[in-house]
Order: sequence, then structure tokens, then C-alpha cells
Amino acid sequence: MKIGVVGAGWWGKNIINTLENVERVSKVFVYDPAQSSYEKFINNKKTVFLKSFKEMIEDNSISSICIATPPLTHYELTKEALLSNKNILVEKPPAYKISQLDELGNIASKNNLVYMLDALYLFLAPLMELKNIINSINIAEIKYIEMYRIGDELRRENAGLERIQNTMFKNGTDVIQDLLFHDLGILLYLFKNIKIKSVEKLYLYNEKFCDTAVIKFLHNSIPVNLTLSWSLTGRRRGLSIYLKDLIIEYDGLKQENQIIQHDLKKNSSEYLSFQNEPPLKALLEFYIDCISNKKNNHLDFNFMKKITDIWEYTQHGK
Repeated sequence: MKIGVVGAGWWGKNIINTLENVERVSKVFVYDPAQSSYEKFINNKKTVFLKSFKEMIEDNSISSICIATPPLTHYELTKEALLSNKNILVEKPPAYKISQLDELGNIASKNNLVYMLDALYLFLAPLMELKNIINSINIAEIKYIEMYRIGDELRRENAGLERIQNTMFKNGTDVIQDLLFHDLGILLYLFKNIKIKSVEKLYLYNEKFCDTAVIKFLHNSIPVNLTLSWSLTGRRRGLSIYLKDLIIEYDGLKQENQIIQHDLKKNSSEYLSFQNEPPLKALLEFYIDCISNKKNNHLDFNFMKKITDIWEYTQHGK
């Protein structure tokens, strides 16, 4: 398979280098407006550099494209590529409006194309195991679900402050725009029936862009709270599920014991550890499987529409 990648920045670089090590990929065609970035890949054996996006979409040998460009470009690039009969893996957000997403989903469906969200975290081993655990318990026993990403997920001490400086002040992006698609994707993966109730935003360091948000949902009748913050202190990333006699904790920052199950009846705890394998290769392999074998794509248009619908509510309250 020959795959195109649009955008060779921080995330595009990771996609390009990972595709280099996927056996089923014979060539990786790269286009970035800042073509000076091509120097980073000069030693890549499979990578071919292009001078324009038009050159990529007009090449009939390229069956699929990964879009890793700034968010405001996603809709136009995806539409152009789908109309050129290319399968698409797009970084979040896929579009900023439900109407745009509907349009893209209809084009993909009409042309029998894979249209998939780059939901990287769903390919982490502990989250896949957490899904199995949730499927095995009695949903009626769940009392409360809490999810949190405070100080950002990156494993650097000042990552949250860095995001305030670069993502908010420099790029004009708030914490919801930056983080919600990933974390909401996890919630929808683990608990399909999520409905939004309210959004509370804190503008601690900028009058226009919030750096902290508390979003409340319902899973059936179960309260679900999601806290996103670049600025609150005490770095945390994870999920806690409170049941009648059990507490299940997932800690995304731990190297070991990433899932802990506390049995309150037995007064004991079970610790589950996982290899921290990079999930990007698994995501890209899944994308290729969906194209090659018409495998069921749970990250498809319907999944994206649920996320975008809730995202629109956080922006406009409807």
C-alpha cells in the first residue's frame, strides 16, 4: 500500500516515521507547505516528498491519506481527498461543525471509503483491558465515573504551562479545543451512551481562551465528570469508576500498576501492569486493516459525529 501524509510537523513526523516500519506500506508520500521540514526525513527509505497536495490526490496509486495539519484545514483537505477517492485518517478535530462532518461522512459512504478519526489512546493496552473489565461488570452497580487530565498528559514537568504559552497564547486555542476530542473519545469507547449536561469554563490566564473546563455528562443515569486543565497543579491523567463494592482506577501517568481494582468487601487490591507499547503503530495497522479487509471501523463517521456534537455544545451551549 502507498499512503500519503499531509503535514510533517510534530504529529505528522510521528506518523511518517511509524509508517516507515509498517511492512504492508511500500511508499510514504509526504506533503507539507513548509518543505524545509523534509530535511528531517532525508534518511527514510520509503519516504517520497511532494511539492503540492494536488500532486498527492491526483496520484491514483495512493489509496489513502493521513491528515496531520492545523485543525482549521481538516475539513477542506478531507473533502478534497475524499472526492479524489482516497481513504482518510484525520487528526482531531475532523471538523468544527456537524454540517461539515455530515457532508464528509456522506461522501465517504457514497464512495465506500474508510473515514477514520486518529483516536490514538484507544489503542493503549490498559484502556483496551479497561474496556474488557467494564464489559464484565454489572452496569447497574456503577455509581460515579470521574475522568481527569490536569497539567496535560505529556510526561514533562511543565507541560501544562508550556501549553498555556504555546497552544493558548500563540495559537489561540483553548483547553477544550486541544484536549476534548481525545478524552471524550475514550469515554465514548468505554461507555457508549454519554449525554452532556453542563460545561463550566475557567479563564484564569486569558479572557478569550479557557485553560480549565469541568464537563458533566450522564451515562444512562450515572453522573460522569470530566476535568481538563493546563493550569491546575498536581499532574493527573486517568479515570476512576466507583461501584457498589469496587473502585477501579486507571492511571495514565504510571509506568506500572496502571489499573488498580479495590475490592471494598475483601479489603484487598488487585494491580494490573502493562507494557507501554507505542499505540500509533497499532492504530495505523488497524487503519490499513479497515481499508484492505473492509474491517468494521469503530472510529468512523458515527463515532466522530457523537464527539463533534458534544464539542459543538461546549462551544455554543446547544
